[in-house]
Amino acid sequence: MKKILLATTGLSMIAAAVTVSHPTQAQPLPPAPANCVYLKEVTTRRPIIRKSITTNNSNANTDFAVPTGTSYSSYIGRFVPENNSRFQVDVNLKYNDGSSSTAVSRTINARRFYLYNQPFRTSTNRQPFQINTRVAGSRNTAYQVAVLACL
Repeated sequence: MKKILLATTGLSMIAAAVTVSHPTQAQPLPPAPANCVYLKEVTTRRPIIRKSITTNNSNANTDFAVPTGTSYSSYIGRFVPENNSRFQVDVNLKYNDGSSSTAVSRTINARRFYLYNQPFRTSTNRQPFQINTRVAGSRNTAYQVAVLACL
């Protein structure tokens, strides 16, 4: 009886080791380029946000705060899908006077865990106070999103 138990335990350990060594999650996003900083999401204060798309896309929007006191000349949106799927990605700039502008509207036929970089600028010379990302796609797909501000 002990030999069978040891053999089963040994097989479980081997199977667990194989499962752990297989990468199943996206790698962390690369460091910010020189003269750029990752913006922080407004509620969690985290620079990289992971989301899953639900039935009604009720969690499609993510807002990133732009720090005051520094004038940024450009931005980079970073998007890493966790599924091979089609995504609609929109980036909107929000201004202090209540207005907004769309900087990016793009459909991506995405490859799983591929890093998509989307540089953009404001269409005006005004500094936004928030950058909103809106990602829509197929139900039960997931992704990571981040925004960098560059001098």
